[in-house]
Amino acid sequence: MDKVFLAIRDYETARAFQSTLSDYFETEVYSNEVDALNALLENQYVCILIDFSTTTLDGEAILNYLVTSNLIDNQPVCVIIDPPNLQKELDLFNRGCAEIFNKPIDPIVTRKRVQNVVTISKLKKNVAEYEHKLITDPLTGLLNKDGFQAKVRKELKLKRPGAFIMADMDGLKYINDNFSHQVGDNIIMGVGEQILKVCSENAFISHISGDEFCIYLYDVESKDYVARLCQRLLSAVITKVLIPDLSRPVSLSIGIAMYPSSAQTYENLSSKADHALLYVKNHGKGAFKFHGPRDDREEMLKGRQECTNVAPHVMLRKREGEDIQTWLKFGEFRIVYLTYQKYSSEVLSANFCLINIVDLKNREYPDSKKVSSLNDKISTFIKEAEFPGIFSWYSISQLLIMTVNKSILSRGLTRLRQELSAEMKALMLDIELLESI
Repeated sequence: MDKVFLAIRDYETARAFQSTLSDYFETEVYSNEVDALNALLENQYVCILIDFSTTTLDGEAILNYLVTSNLIDNQPVCVIIDPPNLQKELDLFNRGCAEIFNKPIDPIVTRKRVQNVVTISKLKKNVAEYEHKLITDPLTGLLNKDGFQAKVRKELKLKRPGAFIMADMDGLKYINDNFSHQVGDNIIMGVGEQILKVCSENAFISHISGDEFCIYLYDVESKDYVARLCQRLLSAVITKVLIPDLSRPVSLSIGIAMYPSSAQTYENLSSKADHALLYVKNHGKGAFKFHGPRDDREEMLKGRQECTNVAPHVMLRKREGEDIQTWLKFGEFRIVYLTYQKYSSEVLSANFCLINIVDLKNREYPDSKKVSSLNDKISTFIKEAEFPGIFSWYSISQLLIMTVNKSILSRGLTRLRQELSAEMKALMLDIELLESI
């Protein structure tokens, strides 16, 4: 049975309310402020009734507590006053009270009015819960697309500076295909948790769909602040969200559009951030980029140097019980886990180098489609090779190799060129070994 709270010192009034409501509600009566406040701290009530008509009970103190602690928002409050006072009633309604009672108390009318207050309160809660579900993503608990749009559009009306951030997970399809969609969902939730930790202030955060997240930072003008935040976000995701076999990193590609310098409407901000994100996707992933003033198509073809990526240092995250040196000497090529921290020579005696795919027709602005095509063929070759070593794609045109044997690099490149000579000739591409890092 629902409980009604009564803060009434007058015995006759308390008895009248208890008798009136007993068939429908469980009533608790408190005759002093200390017991009343302790009960409000510990319990939830469908209705709270406070007697303002007596000077021996400080109803004002109880009401002040309910208002300042926001308990009045989900527990309707009714007040008894005597004698009737229109101005007093208006003041109480303005403070959030749901109903006012005047003495003498009529049992039938009182019971009906309390029932109405409780019914309306429950309906409001149901509506609030339904509205919350409408704008909430069930997987991550973040805003969904509709909720995010509504909040950002409302924020843009305030004309405050802000940043529209679009983040896309890299490699979710690989996770779903190799480990199941349940593991993919767990990874998505992990990424959402990291975004929430990094962007906890002045931010609307949403899981739009699948591998896509959107963030709007409001009342933020500094691009340096946004850049530092995105750098922390890249680091948090790549170091703390792990797929089961650690064969490749979970990373984010991020595009950013600033309000109002990049665009002034939701649609244009979203479009500009999406173009910047697409640029990152086409130039190595795992990075962030602000939308620039140039034409988007021209911007995408310009090159990779404008993306702000993680440094090309590596740290091997081996499975428990595996020896890294043995893995390197006798294992096949495997994908490395990228992060900011580099293994020291005392910990791991290994050589690092970069292999670069070169577009012979246009070295400065390589054709991303041709490079991507050769990228896939090289990945297939290395995965099937017997050369001991570990590799990872640092960008679409750069391959990061880690090995304990330097001679394997030249032998591997020779065989790579032999196996893929026809494809490279047709695509007018070549492979070159960059200096060790």
